[in-house]
Amino acid sequence: MNNLQLRQLKIFCRKHELDEHLIDDTLTYSENKDYLKSQIPDFNPEFRLDEWDSAEEEYLSNHFLWYYMFCMKDGSNKSEEVGPVPQSTQEFSLRNMKSIQPQEFTLKTLLQSV
Repeated sequence: MNNLQLRQLKIFCRKHELDEHLIDDTLTYSENKDYLKSQIPDFNPEFRLDEWDSAEEEYLSNHFLWYYMFCMKDGSNKSEEVGPVPQSTQEFSLRNMKSIQPQEFTLKTLLQSV
């Protein structure tokens, strides 16, 4: 095992609050990694899918404008305030974005500048 692999294993141990002395120098990197994973009770990613789904829902509810802009670019969203998404959506322009004055910064002016 080289120094980079050893460092990666130590980072893994710190991240998952494991003792670094669990790393065995006589084993290969993959054997050490498998052993360290077995020491973590809920390391199975499928076990945490519900938690990740709820985190995604929370993120989308807190960052709705970002999500709306993504859907607008994708063409999969309509809004009562703005109306249907035009078929010829332009690419984002920082120059147009900078031209909006702070007092004019609303959802409508943001979408018109895109």
